[in-house]
Amino acid sequence: MKKILTLLFVILAAITLIGCDHDDPTDNYRYEQVTKTLFVYMPWTGSKTSSNNSLTVYFDANIKSMQNAINTNGGLKATDIIVYKASSASQAVMFRMRYNITLNKCELDTLNVNAPYNAITKENLTSLLNQVNSYSNTGYYSILVGCHGSGWTPRGSEFASDNYYAKPSRSFGGSGIDMQYDLSDLSYAIANSAMKKVEFVSFDDCYMANVETAYELRDVTNYLVASTSEVMGDGFPYDTLFKYMLGTPDYDNICQSFYNFYIKNSSPYGTLAAIRCGDAIKQMASVMKAINSTYTFDQSKLNDVQYLDGYHVHVFYDLEAYYDQLGALPPLSANFKTALDNLVPYKVYTPYIYTNLYNNHDTIKVNTFSGITISDPTKNTYLQDSKKNTAWWQATH
Repeated sequence: MKKILTLLFVILAAITLIGCDHDDPTDNYRYEQVTKTLFVYMPWTGSKTSSNNSLTVYFDANIKSMQNAINTNGGLKATDIIVYKASSASQAVMFRMRYNITLNKCELDTLNVNAPYNAITKENLTSLLNQVNSYSNTGYYSILVGCHGSGWTPRGSEFASDNYYAKPSRSFGGSGIDMQYDLSDLSYAIANSAMKKVEFVSFDDCYMANVETAYELRDVTNYLVASTSEVMGDGFPYDTLFKYMLGTPDYDNICQSFYNFYIKNSSPYGTLAAIRCGDAIKQMASVMKAINSTYTFDQSKLNDVQYLDGYHVHVFYDLEAYYDQLGALPPLSANFKTALDNLVPYKVYTPYIYTNLYNNHDTIKVNTFSGITISDPTKNTYLQDSKKNTAWWQATH
């Protein structure tokens, strides 16, 4: 009897072990090892009380395109992708994109179904970046932001409101003041978080490729990747572009992938540039300060300066087109060209850009494009004081 009981126990133990092994096959899965971190930040893009102008549907499509890119590429290029995606003003989820080598597929691994730090403050953004660091402490970081954007203009201004932006294009934050950041909030958050400095900040948003933004981020990122103008609702073509953001960024191909997608699109409009921050934007500021101390812009020539926005009173002007109207002579002219070539090594643009401000559904012919804009010459009365408060203005005047 004892032998029978012993035999039954052995059989049951074996069955239990087999059952456990069968129930948890993930023990045998292998995942790609990572050495770099990409934080994909998709904050709430409506207002505090409304989903009007929310880009959530587009973000869902963007995430699927990122997964497709990872699967097509056969991996992450050793990049740990941490995503924050808001579904309302008070609700967000954080998850990781990881590559299952065993199954050859990208998987989404939930990190927090009730992600913290939803309130839009520089302190909360700092804490959020520290949260990312706690999940992925690689020591090498980049940030990809998807939301509305209105360049350097201050939060709460009319330029970041529902009255200006319509659904087919993107503009940093949401539609209402409670969901908007100032650029200084981002530079503060990066500098005061464990990240300290990142390889690139990329805005899949409108109007973020300007000297004011680049100068504000001068000490916290090596590159700014952004558009001078409005970005169509589909945003970046991540199916083809995303792989170039992973591993060691390929800024040339990031821009070329954007161009190749939109030039063949039914809405063939868009611009993108990779802008060097750090010493490059500081060099441009030094050159422009020397030019401004000698030359004054003639406002009667403003109509001859290429504008790259759809505002009734234009805000964002092409930097090189503006410089041309200043009439600077050597050596300042040579200094400017050298500084610009160093500042914007990669840029693309379609023959026309699109604007949906005021629901106009209009296009703008692009005759001059340097990849970066400036707001020095704007006659917009609302922004006269604001532009003089930017770090760029104070460094160049």
